[in-house]
Amino acid sequence: MTDEKQDYSSFERYMYGALAGRFLQSKENARHTPSALEVLAGAKGLNLGEEAEGFIKGTQASEKGIQTAVGIYAGKFEEKRGEYSPSQLSQFYLPILDGLENGTRETILRHIKEYTEPLKEIIKKYKRAAKIVEESEDDDFKDMYTPEQVSEAKKTAEKYGKVLNTLQKLDEYKFETLRPDAVDVTRKSELKNLASKL
Repeated sequence: MTDEKQDYSSFERYMYGALAGRFLQSKENARHTPSALEVLAGAKGLNLGEEAEGFIKGTQASEKGIQTAVGIYAGKFEEKRGEYSPSQLSQFYLPILDGLENGTRETILRHIKEYTEPLKEIIKKYKRAAKIVEESEDDDFKDMYTPEQVSEAKKTAEKYGKVLNTLQKLDEYKFETLRPDAVDVTRKSELKNLASKL
């Protein structure tokens, strides 16, 4: 099943919204947030055509508008991507793995292909297990769980933590490939503004 060509369009169209969310959380890159939203509205994202202008002006009219748009579209990205299993997402990450030694590339692919549950379920199980582990180490909550429950939670957190960490690292590089589009929009806007003042 995972060797079939996967269709990621259900979440790929929101990737620039997720990139805008990453930019917004970073002091260094926050200025590129509106540009990522502009790319989101265009052909590489939602493909709004003529309606893109209203979307762009509306979202960029205020800091609240930017934050709202980022929250919506970053959330849609996570929601839609969460329907896929890491195994199904393996093709999505192939361009990030290009150029690696075969041993490295194959090890990463083999690891993520082991997980066939939807990503949203993996995240739930990881969070639940991590909470039990954390609470078992807190004097106020440690009596809530049996040693067996804590042991099982540790195994679950370790199992799912590995794949989530792997996907997080792959995501870092995947989003880096999108960054130049947003930076280019910022560059054009800032230089146009500069030229208007000369």
